[in-house]
Amino acid sequence: MSRFRNPALGVIALAALAACSDTPSSPANTQLIPQARNSVQTDEVVPGQVLVKFRDGSTGVLTARKYASGIRSSGYKHAFEVLSAEPGQERALAAQLAQDPNVEWAEPNYIRHVDAIDSRLWAFFNPGGLNMSFYNDPSNTGPIPASYASTLDADEDAIAGIAANGADVVIGSIDTGVDFNHPEFTGRLIAGCDWYSQAAAGNGSATCSDFTPYDTPDEGHGTHTTGTMAGTNVGVAGVTGASPHVKVFVQRVCGPVGCYSSAIINAIRAAADQPNLVAMNLSLGGSTESQGEKSAISYAVGKGVLVIASSGNSGTSKVGCPACDANAISVSATTWQDALAAYSQYGSGLDISAPGGYCYSNTTEEGCIFSSIVSGYQGGRTYSGPAAGGLYAYMQGTSMAAPQVTGAAAAVASKTGLRGSALRTRLLSTADDKGTAGVDTKFGNGRLNVYRAVTNTSLGAGL
Repeated sequence: MSRFRNPALGVIALAALAACSDTPSSPANTQLIPQARNSVQTDEVVPGQVLVKFRDGSTGVLTARKYASGIRSSGYKHAFEVLSAEPGQERALAAQLAQDPNVEWAEPNYIRHVDAIDSRLWAFFNPGGLNMSFYNDPSNTGPIPASYASTLDADEDAIAGIAANGADVVIGSIDTGVDFNHPEFTGRLIAGCDWYSQAAAGNGSATCSDFTPYDTPDEGHGTHTTGTMAGTNVGVAGVTGASPHVKVFVQRVCGPVGCYSSAIINAIRAAADQPNLVAMNLSLGGSTESQGEKSAISYAVGKGVLVIASSGNSGTSKVGCPACDANAISVSATTWQDALAAYSQYGSGLDISAPGGYCYSNTTEEGCIFSSIVSGYQGGRTYSGPAAGGLYAYMQGTSMAAPQVTGAAAAVASKTGLRGSALRTRLLSTADDKGTAGVDTKFGNGRLNVYRAVTNTSLGAGL
């Protein structure tokens, strides 16, 4: 049985991203290139804004009236209010408000960041022995040492057709938006809100008025993550045959400044309200736990929707947020040698790992994740094919790992009908145990195994 919709993709070696511009003189100088912002230790905040949730009941209403003059906007379905604050005093005001017994929670409007740092599609099938070549060092034009080569079975066993002929499901993309003209998604994207632009324009309405969640050439992250989970040719749903039955509800929460937590909260809640939505992907994060995000994740899980989030790219032993929430499924990144990627955050509460890729500064990027990219992408080298008229690129990071799990969730839900906690249990319990036996802090329950998750049976070794 073919493991790819296009078998020729399995062992194609490509050149590197232009962004990988280091030129070390020898293999010993090979370095990891972080191709996107690492999770920061102290989150930035939106100047002059504090998010507040007043308690239900008459006393909460009275308290809200007390602060009415400072309320500048409301969250989705009034799940929270946005109060004005003196710039620089956001944390202090939030702490003060939190002391009011009629305030459920108060916090600054944190700014999250996307967690992005592929042979092509090696994450689905890794035959072992794949390697990268030097590309920008004139003294080293051959392959890098064999010690960097891929390891047999360091993949997800995403076999072609295993999830075909399932039921219709929807998954959510909460990111920088998606290129709606990309052929990987023809007829399968649902336009949700552009919460980022709405907030940036000062529109604080609790309802959406901007349904243009389109990715931009200077971003591209959301098109790549969405391709990874649901692309017809390059996504988990596509390779397993589920894509004709998988639609994606797209919401934009990230832009040039980052990802406002107010926008993230709105998007999680709106996605949870979307009919037939089984899981949502958040390849973004920061270091501070948000009570607003926590409440929104609880709301989604209460409706039987999985919230799958990247663990972060700072390489530290603490899972970033919102992946840090116990109700979310937190995902670390592995390499094509089935090792934890050096950039990946890990730690207590980690749930599962999945291929996120690993690039080197003086090599081509075959070790990273190949997926769709927005037309006109300005972040690095792009490639044509496999779908005519579409552009593709390599990226690495926990951002690339999380959508592997979200795509698997779509395939499993479509084929088996599992939802909510049962779907979560299937994904975690069928992972390949890695690292320390049992659940550990680097791989969680193990590295994602799509074949086992969909079929509840195992392939033989080396398949």
